[in-house]
Amino acid sequence: MDNHDQRIADRIDREVLGSLYEQYHDPIYRYCSHRLFTPEAAEDVTSGVFLAMVKDVGRFRGAPQTELKRWLYAVATKQTAQYIRDTSRRKQLLAAAAAAGRLGAQPKASNNGYPRWSSVFQAIQRLKPHEQAVVTLRFLEGLGMDDIAAVLGRKAESVRVTLSRAVKKLRDRLADIQPKAQV
Repeated sequence: MDNHDQRIADRIDREVLGSLYEQYHDPIYRYCSHRLFTPEAAEDVTSGVFLAMVKDVGRFRGAPQTELKRWLYAVATKQTAQYIRDTSRRKQLLAAAAAAGRLGAQPKASNNGYPRWSSVFQAIQRLKPHEQAVVTLRFLEGLGMDDIAAVLGRKAESVRVTLSRAVKKLRDRLADIQPKAQV
């Protein structure tokens, strides 16, 4: 390939990478935000996800778009968990989120009888990390069971069981903050 052909290939690659970044940045950032609660941490992890994409995008030539989406969520899940382990800041992240009004600063139940999101997020954070990932991917990101299974490297049935158990734990934890029905 001569220099002119290389420049054209580089421009096309940049355009493709830019398009992929535009398409997936917001969902990946939102997912990281749901797991980490602070914009700074979410930005750090999201940047790492897209650096990994740039580094490894060559292995996705011809692969379905669904596979790339799953892979990006898998990388985000792993990097989020690694970020929490490396920084040992889960308590600090929760405290920062609470100070910013994202957790715990509001009354526990809303006027319509449902728990406020802050209570839901606090309950999610009390789940095991793999349960948090399943709940976040399913309910906050809207991924299907097969996609979640692919992202987490598990069987779909295992994801269903994990989700079922996690939802039961959330119901139990949120039940005590529900307003009691008036007779």
